[in-house]
Amino acid sequence: MSARGARPRWGQNFLIDANVARTIVEWADVRGRDVVEIGPGRGALTGLLAERARSLTLIEIDSKLAADLRHAYANAAGVRVIEADALRVDFLEVAPSPFDVVANLPYESGTAIVRRLIELGSSLTQAVVMLQREVCQRMTAAPGSKLYGMLSVHMALNADISTGRLVGPSSFKPRPQVESQLLRIRPLAAPRWPCGSRDHFSELVRVAFSERRKMLRNTLVRWLTQHIGTEAADRVLALADVLPTQRPETVSPEAFARMAALSYDMIHCDARAS
Repeated sequence: MSARGARPRWGQNFLIDANVARTIVEWADVRGRDVVEIGPGRGALTGLLAERARSLTLIEIDSKLAADLRHAYANAAGVRVIEADALRVDFLEVAPSPFDVVANLPYESGTAIVRRLIELGSSLTQAVVMLQREVCQRMTAAPGSKLYGMLSVHMALNADISTGRLVGPSSFKPRPQVESQLLRIRPLAAPRWPCGSRDHFSELVRVAFSERRKMLRNTLVRWLTQHIGTEAADRVLALADVLPTQRPETVSPEAFARMAALSYDMIHCDARAS
């Protein structure tokens, strides 16, 4: 494998610790399954995955690294290299369904990639990924936490998550300034709670957290009022057992889903009536 340097613009920090690599692959437990590895880089996980998986699809954005991987696995049955951006590739076209994902995700795009993965629902059995520790904390944060936000709410709605081991900076080259952590993410086939539609839910949560230190009456209630009127907006919060004086970081994911479902129904009921 080439010893070329990392590309900072892609947030590349190559895993160089063989013990950590074995821990990741063993925790993923992919023996006999179809696997996608996102951002294999220099292949710290790739050989271990190729030994265990039924098929292995490697998605690598870096053309030189992709060429190195093709050369290294030219004679490996079941290993396929795709030069592509994981934020743009159609996973359902490039991998058998259902499949697993195993990846040391780049810091720059890791969150966006996870958001794409959970949208796959039952087509993705699990994603075992390594991310910046703070991102993992935000994904799993509970209401009331300083790290609780839009990402926490979306993950609670769409996936089951369990945390794995912490990985220190010395396990990577170049060495990052932060710790990393393993996550196991299992997307749900459907949202955990009724929410009207994913797009409406996403917009409602975005508005609520647009100014997270403000009370909901100054952000979300105003937005709801524009769509369904003052009385209906007040009723949505009351039925969801949410106070207009609450700040978004104190509202549970389930309550956000209730507000989204109620307001979505009201908006579309009015649209049908007109």
